Amino acid sequence: MVIAMAARTSILISVAVLLTLAACTVQAHHASSSCKRKLHCGPSKFIFYTHNTVYNPSVDNREYFNSIYSSPPNVSFANPFGFGIVNTFEDPITVGPSNNSRLLGKAQGFYVLNSFTEYTLFHLFTANVTEGKYQGTIDIFGQIREAEPVRYLTVVGGTGAFLGARGLATCTRVEFDSTPPAKWTLSFDLKLYY
Repeated sequence: MVIAMAARTSILISVAVLLTLAACTVQAHHASSSCKRKLHCGPSKFIFYTHNTVYNPSVDNREYFNSIYSSPPNVSFANPFGFGIVNTFEDPITVGPSNNSRLLGKAQGFYVLNSFTEYTLFHLFTANVTEGKYQGTIDIFGQIREAEPVRYLTVVGGTGAFLGARGLATCTRVEFDSTPPAKWTLSFDLKLYY
């Protein structure tokens, strides 16, 4: 009789625990369903152009530069590819390849020359888009070989209209002028997902 009562009590406790767990699961599912928010999805394709002018004291362009190189590292061996040189920039972003195109914002970041054998650059920057239909930031990074006509970087995040963006940034040099101060224009064709 004692064993039968213990078995009955054990079954009742088990049933009570299962019913409690089932009720909690239903309640949690209902709470999470009612609190779900749909994330804003930005554009799947976004194109912009950056315009870079390097500071050069020999032509005194302090009024209109947006990029500056650090000094080369103090090493006692030949460094033909500028290993360790850092360039910090704040380039205007436009809708077209011309400097006079409509302004979208600024690209702010840096790149480091990081190879002893060729011009290879590690880029890290944020495109701050403050004008136009889509506004927010796009974070881009990766390593490129300067010799390649088309370069690929990674989109690793964003805010605003680009919240949570991931994807591919295809970078192409549109124009380059090495006459001091050096100037160039790059196009960025972004394929984004959220």
